[in-house]
Amino acid sequence: MGWSTREVAELAGTTLKAVRHYHERGLLPEPPRSANGYKSYGVAHLTQLLRIRRLVDLGAPLSRIRAMDPDADRFEDTLRALDAEAAATIERLLGVREEIARQLERGPDSASFERLRRPAPASPDHGFLVVLSRVMEPETYGAWEALHERTPATGALAEFTRLPADTGDDARDDLAERLAAAVRAIHEEAPLLRDPVLRVPHRPSFAARSLRVALADLYSPAQLDVLARVGRRLGPGRRP
Repeated sequence: MGWSTREVAELAGTTLKAVRHYHERGLLPEPPRSANGYKSYGVAHLTQLLRIRRLVDLGAPLSRIRAMDPDADRFEDTLRALDAEAAATIERLLGVREEIARQLERGPDSASFERLRRPAPASPDHGFLVVLSRVMEPETYGAWEALHERTPATGALAEFTRLPADTGDDARDDLAERLAAAVRAIHEEAPLLRDPVLRVPHRPSFAARSLRVALADLYSPAQLDVLARVGRRLGPGRRP
């Protein structure tokens, strides 16, 4: 006489599917079958099921449970390893909470909040910030993002955003001159942005190419032409 699969699962507080999975993984030995052909589980099976569930609750992966040595000293080492992994997980989750708190503090108007909220860039500027965040060293990018968030899109910046494709040469030159002046003011306010530090210093050509791809993808030919004029006004090696 013994328990059916459903009964032993109920006693162990688990499911039929879990019991079958433990059999497939070699964690739970197959029970004998009764005269009617049904599996007949005993106390040893229930004990092992409860052990598996408890170890899973403590964070042990199934692959490790099978290899666990029941020797007291070795089993203690295993538990200490699980404890260290749990501590690392807690530390990571605390970091996650801190980052969520920072996002909430920045609010829905921040670029980082927008990147989390939207599956696609809210604007070309936000899209460009996404790429910058991947090629700039974090401190440099943080300065860029902070400046972007507190700089209103007015004047020359607003004109650049709405620049018509058929803008004439003189108008492009005038806009480039005003944008170059704005960039010089930015460099005065945030010197770190004058020569930004790249996240991939050993691959500067890759970083530069990534920025070119982003610019071509996000901005119109007229806007790209204005940016090129801004670059010439700023001088060699300077970025708008």
